[in-house]
Amino acid sequence: MATAYQNRDLIAALPSVGLVMFLLIGGVREVRSLKPKYDEPVKLEILDVAEVPAPPPPEPPRLPPVKPVTPQPPQVQPPPVKAAPQQPGPQSSLPSATPAAPAMPAAPVAAPVAESAPPRQAEAPPAPPAPKANVEAEFVARIRAYLNSVKRYPTGREASLARPEGSVRIWFVLRRDGSLVEMGIEESSNSGLLDEAARKSVSRGSFPAFPEQFKPGEQQHKFVVDLQFKPTGG
Repeated sequence: MATAYQNRDLIAALPSVGLVMFLLIGGVREVRSLKPKYDEPVKLEILDVAEVPAPPPPEPPRLPPVKPVTPQPPQVQPPPVKAAPQQPGPQSSLPSATPAAPAMPAAPVAAPVAESAPPRQAEAPPAPPAPKANVEAEFVARIRAYLNSVKRYPTGREASLARPEGSVRIWFVLRRDGSLVEMGIEESSNSGLLDEAARKSVSRGSFPAFPEQFKPGEQQHKFVVDLQFKPTGG
Protein backbone atom coordinates (compact mmCIF):
# COMPACT_ATOMS: atom_id res chain seq x y z
CA MET A 1 0.00 0.00 0.00
CA ALA A 2 2.78 2.33 0.75
CA THR A 3 4.28 1.65 -2.66
CA ALA A 4 1.04 2.29 -4.39
CA TYR A 5 0.67 5.52 -2.57
CA GLN A 6 4.09 6.61 -3.52
CA ASN A 7 3.45 5.80 -7.14
CA ARG A 8 0.02 7.38 -7.20
CA ASP A 9 1.03 9.95 -9.75
CA LEU A 10 2.31 7.34 -12.12
CA ILE A 11 -0.82 5.27 -11.69
CA ALA A 12 -2.97 8.31 -12.36
CA ALA A 13 -1.07 8.95 -15.59
CA LEU A 14 -1.54 5.43 -16.92
CA PRO A 15 -4.97 6.01 -18.50
CA SER A 16 -3.66 9.04 -20.32
CA VAL A 17 -0.64 7.16 -21.56
CA GLY A 18 -2.85 4.28 -22.74
CA LEU A 19 -5.12 6.67 -24.62
CA VAL A 20 -2.16 8.30 -26.31
CA MET A 21 -0.74 4.93 -27.30
CA PHE A 22 -4.13 3.85 -28.66
CA LEU A 23 -4.37 6.96 -30.78
CA LEU A 24 -0.83 6.56 -32.07
CA ILE A 25 -1.40 2.93 -33.03
CA GLY A 26 -4.68 3.77 -34.75
CA GLY A 27 -3.07 6.64 -36.70
CA VAL A 28 -0.24 4.42 -37.92
CA ARG A 29 -2.76 1.85 -39.16
CA GLU A 30 -4.71 4.50 -41.04
CA VAL A 31 -1.56 5.85 -42.63
CA ARG A 32 -0.60 2.34 -43.74
CA SER A 33 -4.05 1.65 -45.16
CA LEU A 34 -3.96 4.79 -47.27
CA LYS A 35 -2.54 4.20 -50.67
CA PRO A 36 -1.45 7.01 -52.89
CA LYS A 37 -3.90 7.62 -55.70
CA TYR A 38 -2.37 8.79 -58.84
CA ASP A 39 -4.28 10.61 -61.54
CA GLU A 40 -5.41 8.51 -64.45
CA PRO A 41 -3.16 8.77 -67.45
CA VAL A 42 -4.37 11.33 -69.92
CA LYS A 43 -4.90 9.92 -73.37
CA LEU A 44 -3.73 12.34 -75.97
CA GLU A 45 -5.16 11.97 -79.45
CA ILE A 46 -2.98 13.27 -82.20
CA LEU A 47 -5.14 14.37 -85.10
CA ASP A 48 -3.82 14.50 -88.56
CA VAL A 49 -3.66 18.06 -89.73
CA ALA A 50 -4.82 17.03 -93.17
CA GLU A 51 -8.07 15.53 -91.74
CA VAL A 52 -9.09 18.71 -89.97
CA PRO A 53 -11.01 20.88 -92.47
CA ALA A 54 -9.68 24.35 -92.74
CA PRO A 55 -12.17 27.01 -91.68
CA PRO A 56 -13.74 28.87 -94.61
CA PRO A 57 -12.18 32.22 -95.34
CA PRO A 58 -14.18 35.13 -94.04
CA GLU A 59 -16.40 36.76 -96.63
CA PRO A 60 -15.26 40.22 -97.62
CA PRO A 61 -17.63 42.96 -96.51
CA ARG A 62 -20.14 43.91 -99.17
CA LEU A 63 -19.99 47.53 -100.08
CA PRO A 64 -23.04 49.34 -101.47
CA PRO A 65 -22.96 49.83 -105.26
CA VAL A 66 -21.36 53.06 -106.27
CA LYS A 67 -23.40 55.10 -108.71
CA PRO A 68 -21.32 56.44 -111.58
CA VAL A 69 -20.97 60.16 -111.40
CA THR A 70 -21.25 61.91 -114.75
CA PRO A 71 -18.71 64.68 -114.87
CA GLN A 72 -20.29 67.99 -115.71
CA PRO A 73 -18.39 70.52 -117.76
CA PRO A 74 -17.27 73.51 -115.73
CA GLN A 75 -19.47 76.52 -116.18
CA VAL A 76 -17.53 79.44 -117.57
CA GLN A 77 -18.85 82.71 -116.28
CA PRO A 78 -18.47 85.67 -118.62
CA PRO A 79 -16.24 88.42 -117.32
CA PRO A 80 -18.13 91.34 -115.82
CA VAL A 81 -18.68 94.24 -118.19
CA LYS A 82 -17.31 97.48 -116.87
CA ALA A 83 -19.52 100.45 -117.36
CA ALA A 84 -17.92 103.33 -119.21
CA PRO A 85 -17.35 106.37 -116.99
CA GLN A 86 -19.80 109.15 -117.63
CA GLN A 87 -18.28 112.45 -118.53
CA PRO A 88 -19.74 115.45 -116.82
CA GLY A 89 -21.56 117.71 -119.28
CA PRO A 90 -24.00 120.59 -119.25
CA GLN A 91 -27.26 119.56 -117.73
CA SER A 92 -30.22 120.10 -119.99
CA SER A 93 -33.50 121.36 -118.77
CA LEU A 94 -35.32 118.83 -121.05
CA PRO A 95 -36.22 115.47 -119.58
CA SER A 96 -33.88 112.65 -120.45
CA ALA A 97 -36.58 110.46 -121.96
CA THR A 98 -39.60 111.38 -124.06
CA PRO A 99 -42.80 110.06 -122.56
CA ALA A 100 -44.44 107.39 -124.74
CA ALA A 101 -47.69 108.33 -126.44
CA PRO A 102 -50.78 106.63 -125.00
CA ALA A 103 -51.73 103.51 -126.93
CA MET A 104 -54.88 103.79 -129.00
CA PRO A 105 -57.52 101.18 -128.29
CA ALA A 106 -57.70 98.53 -130.97
CA ALA A 107 -60.73 98.70 -133.18
CA PRO A 108 -63.13 95.81 -132.62
CA VAL A 109 -62.84 93.17 -135.28
CA ALA A 110 -66.17 92.14 -136.72
CA ALA A 111 -66.83 88.43 -136.58
CA PRO A 112 -67.16 86.83 -140.00
CA VAL A 113 -70.72 86.22 -140.97
CA ALA A 114 -71.29 82.55 -141.60
CA GLU A 115 -72.79 81.85 -144.97
CA SER A 116 -76.20 80.40 -144.67
CA ALA A 117 -76.23 76.82 -145.91
CA PRO A 118 -78.96 75.95 -148.39
CA PRO A 119 -81.81 74.06 -146.77
CA ARG A 120 -81.48 70.30 -147.12
CA GLN A 121 -84.21 68.54 -148.94
CA ALA A 122 -86.19 66.18 -146.80
CA GLU A 123 -85.40 62.59 -147.67
CA ALA A 124 -88.27 60.25 -148.21
CA PRO A 125 -88.55 57.67 -145.40
CA PRO A 126 -87.73 54.10 -146.44
CA ALA A 127 -90.66 51.94 -147.23
CA PRO A 128 -91.63 49.69 -144.32
CA PRO A 129 -90.91 46.00 -144.89
CA ALA A 130 -93.81 43.86 -145.88
CA PRO A 131 -95.41 41.91 -143.05
CA LYS A 132 -94.08 38.39 -142.61
CA ALA A 133 -97.53 36.80 -142.91
CA ASN A 134 -98.10 38.47 -146.26
CA VAL A 135 -94.73 37.27 -147.58
CA GLU A 136 -95.44 33.66 -146.60
CA ALA A 137 -98.96 33.70 -148.08
CA GLU A 138 -97.74 35.27 -151.33
CA PHE A 139 -94.93 32.72 -151.73
CA VAL A 140 -97.25 29.73 -151.13
CA ALA A 141 -99.74 31.14 -153.66
CA ARG A 142 -96.85 31.59 -156.10
CA ILE A 143 -95.84 27.91 -155.74
CA ARG A 144 -99.44 26.76 -156.31
CA ALA A 145 -99.89 28.96 -159.37
CA TYR A 146 -96.58 27.69 -160.81
CA LEU A 147 -97.58 24.02 -160.43
CA ASN A 148 -101.01 24.58 -161.99
CA SER A 149 -99.30 26.30 -164.94
CA VAL A 150 -96.86 23.41 -165.61
CA LYS A 151 -99.20 20.45 -164.95
CA ARG A 152 -100.00 18.24 -167.96
CA TYR A 153 -103.00 16.03 -168.51
CA PRO A 154 -101.99 12.38 -169.01
CA THR A 155 -101.58 11.22 -172.59
CA GLY A 156 -101.83 7.83 -174.21
CA ARG A 157 -104.43 5.38 -175.40
CA GLU A 158 -105.70 4.58 -171.92
CA ALA A 159 -106.13 8.25 -170.99
CA SER A 160 -107.88 9.02 -174.29
CA LEU A 161 -110.32 6.15 -173.78
CA ALA A 162 -110.95 6.58 -170.01
CA ARG A 163 -110.77 10.38 -169.99
CA PRO A 164 -110.36 10.58 -166.16
CA GLU A 165 -111.22 13.78 -164.30
CA GLY A 166 -110.57 14.82 -160.71
CA SER A 167 -108.37 16.60 -158.15
CA VAL A 168 -105.09 15.34 -156.69
CA ARG A 169 -103.72 16.71 -153.39
CA ILE A 170 -99.93 16.29 -153.50
CA TRP A 171 -97.29 17.23 -150.92
CA PHE A 172 -93.60 17.93 -151.51
CA VAL A 173 -90.63 19.28 -149.52
CA LEU A 174 -88.34 22.00 -150.91
CA ARG A 175 -85.02 23.35 -149.68
CA ARG A 176 -84.41 27.07 -149.40
CA ASP A 177 -82.68 27.11 -152.78
CA GLY A 178 -85.81 25.58 -154.44
CA SER A 179 -84.46 22.04 -154.88
CA LEU A 180 -86.83 19.09 -154.34
CA VAL A 181 -86.26 16.75 -151.37
CA GLU A 182 -89.23 14.35 -151.47
CA MET A 183 -92.93 14.18 -152.43
CA GLY A 184 -96.06 12.03 -152.10
CA ILE A 185 -99.84 11.82 -152.67
CA GLU A 186 -101.80 13.11 -149.67
CA GLU A 187 -105.26 12.61 -151.22
CA SER A 188 -105.69 10.52 -154.37
CA SER A 189 -108.06 11.24 -157.23
CA ASN A 190 -108.96 7.52 -157.48
CA SER A 191 -107.22 7.52 -160.83
CA GLY A 192 -103.71 6.21 -161.23
CA LEU A 193 -103.25 8.24 -164.40
CA LEU A 194 -104.05 11.54 -162.66
CA ASP A 195 -101.91 10.71 -159.58
CA GLU A 196 -98.92 9.90 -161.83
CA ALA A 197 -99.49 13.12 -163.81
CA ALA A 198 -99.38 15.10 -160.52
CA ARG A 199 -96.06 13.42 -159.52
CA LYS A 200 -94.50 14.23 -162.92
CA SER A 201 -95.60 17.86 -162.64
CA VAL A 202 -93.74 18.23 -159.30
CA SER A 203 -90.61 16.26 -160.34
CA ARG A 204 -90.18 18.25 -163.58
CA GLY A 205 -90.83 21.60 -161.89
CA SER A 206 -88.17 24.30 -161.35
CA PHE A 207 -89.13 26.05 -158.12
CA PRO A 208 -87.84 29.50 -157.00
CA ALA A 209 -85.66 30.04 -153.92
CA PHE A 210 -87.28 31.05 -150.63
CA PRO A 211 -87.45 34.80 -149.81
CA GLU A 212 -85.46 35.92 -146.76
CA GLN A 213 -88.63 36.61 -144.77
CA PHE A 214 -90.19 33.23 -145.59
CA LYS A 215 -89.58 30.81 -142.70
CA PRO A 216 -86.13 32.26 -141.80
CA GLY A 217 -85.47 29.54 -139.22
CA GLU A 218 -86.22 26.59 -141.56
CA GLN A 219 -83.80 25.01 -144.03
CA GLN A 220 -86.65 23.20 -145.82
CA HIS A 221 -90.44 23.44 -145.92
CA LYS A 222 -93.36 21.17 -146.83
CA PHE A 223 -95.96 22.43 -149.33
CA VAL A 224 -99.41 20.96 -150.11
CA VAL A 225 -101.06 21.80 -153.47
CA ASP A 226 -104.35 20.69 -155.04
CA LEU A 227 -104.08 19.98 -158.80
CA GLN A 228 -107.28 19.81 -160.84
CA PHE A 229 -107.23 17.71 -164.02
CA LYS A 230 -109.88 17.89 -166.77
CA PRO A 231 -109.81 16.32 -170.24
CA THR A 232 -109.60 18.73 -173.14
CA GLY A 233 -111.85 18.73 -176.21
CA GLY A 234 -115.24 17.10 -176.68
